[in-house]
Amino acid sequence: MKHLFSYSVLQPVEDLPGGGDGLRDIGCDGVELFTLFEKVPQFYRKVSPSVHLPFAVNWYSGWTGTADTSEFDEDNVKHVLFGRDRDETVNNIRAAIRFASEIEPAYGVFHAGSANLEEAMLREQTDDSRDILREFCEMMNQAVSGFKGNEPPFKLAFENLWWPGLKLLDKWEYEFLDSHLEFDNWGFCLDTGHMMNTLPDAYDEQTCIDRLLEIFGRYPDEMKERIGTVHLHVSTSAEYRETFEPMKRPSGETMIETISRIYPHISKIDQHRPFTNGGCKLLIDELSPDFVTHEMLGPTTERVLGEFAKQRAHFPM
Repeated sequence: MKHLFSYSVLQPVEDLPGGGDGLRDIGCDGVELFTLFEKVPQFYRKVSPSVHLPFAVNWYSGWTGTADTSEFDEDNVKHVLFGRDRDETVNNIRAAIRFASEIEPAYGVFHAGSANLEEAMLREQTDDSRDILREFCEMMNQAVSGFKGNEPPFKLAFENLWWPGLKLLDKWEYEFLDSHLEFDNWGFCLDTGHMMNTLPDAYDEQTCIDRLLEIFGRYPDEMKERIGTVHLHVSTSAEYRETFEPMKRPSGETMIETISRIYPHISKIDQHRPFTNGGCKLLIDELSPDFVTHEMLGPTTERVLGEFAKQRAHFPM
């Protein structure tokens, strides 16, 4: 099992321990590198066993043709919708995969949920997860069909969110993807914090650990085998989710303005804190992934490394 922490091509290489050469000294096997829709510097080939592909927060509205695309420029449309239409969406996803493939990652994480920005600050979302997964499979099938043998050049690890789409709360989600995807080189990236954001009683770490173990215990073996990587972090957000003031999207507000406005709200839900409870090891023992990414957030690399060290200490070096 390899232990990684999350990093981005937007962060300075120089901030990595020893410029990347010192990662082993802190019990780290490399970084899961967040990439963009562009070439990845070859430096990362030696320190990035995996990648996190770029995501579009509201791809579902773009794919289904319900978004107003007139407000976007060539760059920001990729990060909100993936593209202005289906052809552009498919081409941009292919490009992200193709660029990442140049550093030969073992897998690439890809978000399999979509946030409806009209409802992002409401407690209930109206989009149906089955509808979103159906469209997701069609989108990925078209994107992957452009590669040799109709298979992606590395394993695509679909990540659960708390938005409609993939949540990994039940085996039907695995069965649905298994029956709708037309390629085989895929798996799951199970994000513990995102799963906690779906739990009504996620008030403390122990409760979250217990609830996740109950969910994992219901997975069939073939579903567990698809979970090759785990994003490990804590999000005890139940109290905030119960008490925040719901707000509809104001009339006339652009999607970019909406994303900027709701960012603090999202951060309070999706906390990305390190486990202080050593019981987090039970989660990993239950799933036995090949990779564990300690997905911490912070204003500086120094802060992220400190958070990584706190959580990494729960596992043998």
